[in-house]
Amino acid sequence: MDRDQAARSLEVIRTLMERSSLYRRALAPLMFLAGTAGVTGGVLSHFVSIDASSAAFVEYWMTFSAVTLSGSLLLARGQALRAREPFWSPPSKRVIQALIPPLVVGFSLGAVATKTDASTWVLASLWMMLYGCALHSAGFFMTRGIKLFGWMLISLGSLALTLFHWKPELLRALTSSDLMGVGFGLTHVAYAVYLRATEARRNDPAM
Repeated sequence: MDRDQAARSLEVIRTLMERSSLYRRALAPLMFLAGTAGVTGGVLSHFVSIDASSAAFVEYWMTFSAVTLSGSLLLARGQALRAREPFWSPPSKRVIQALIPPLVVGFSLGAVATKTDASTWVLASLWMMLYGCALHSAGFFMTRGIKLFGWMLISLGSLALTLFHWKPELLRALTSSDLMGVGFGLTHVAYAVYLRATEARRNDPAM
């Protein structure tokens, strides 16, 4: 590593550390948006037949994912404009680069599932685990909490996968979309509330 590259790396690390509190504030609305979309998808799934085939399941949730991703990008861009900061900054690039590999694997699994008779419950569990891995990777360039949130999703996906194989009778009242609604909906809303609450305590001079 030459001096210029080392200097750039140190500058990125310094910027990420300085923006820790900023990222916490920016994450809360993004997490709430993602959580709202996940809960909405889980509720609406009971009014349409999407768990009948893996292709319908994948198409349905990929659509929700695309809408959520588009909304998140627009929201993040708006935050950057209000803060008068570049949207595609070196720290942002590091975070995106950390997120991409597990998300690409998840997309590939979904594409294959549309052509096979794959279990939608297993697919939802694997999606949750891969997304947790993506958040954990991004956590090395963000706040510590996002890594813990990633581990929570990995654990939840692992538990769902274990129950599918060892205790299938416990899952008769649940659908794969219910799992998606919990894993990609309620957990994000809870994390957004946590971020808001902890940020409020940090800013409270009495605490």
